[in-house]
Amino acid sequence: MRRTLLPVAALVLGLTAAGCSSEQETYCQAVEEHQPELTDIAASAEPGAVLDALDAYRDLREQAPDDLRDEWTQVVTRLEALRGALDDAGVDPASYDPKVTPEELAQDDRRAVESAARALGETATIKAMGGIEQQALDVCGTPLSQ
Repeated sequence: MRRTLLPVAALVLGLTAAGCSSEQETYCQAVEEHQPELTDIAASAEPGAVLDALDAYRDLREQAPDDLRDEWTQVVTRLEALRGALDDAGVDPASYDPKVTPEELAQDDRRAVESAARALGETATIKAMGGIEQQALDVCGTPLSQ
């Protein structure tokens, strides 16, 4: 009986590793495809340029291997919250500067925008993005942006 289990276990491990490899390859390909866009966004001096990365980040979250989904969800959720708060307040994300909240905003809108901006800068979100960037370098051999 033991002799039968060993080949089965080896087969299962082999199939699992092959699945991870394929998943990883798909993700790494997506990282490479989004790199030029993310490089342009990272180099932008435009206020709120990080919000332009949202579609690329959503795609990368969808392509990410299971061990990165939580990190991508953290980052994407925080960006979506900021975009939503800005949209609800009627603030153009292209002109948004997190250091200056427009004076004409209603108190509730101002609080929502400031809260979403603070949440984006929380340690958990920064750590998640750091883990994502490190994984792109270590596993894919490609930074998210150059």
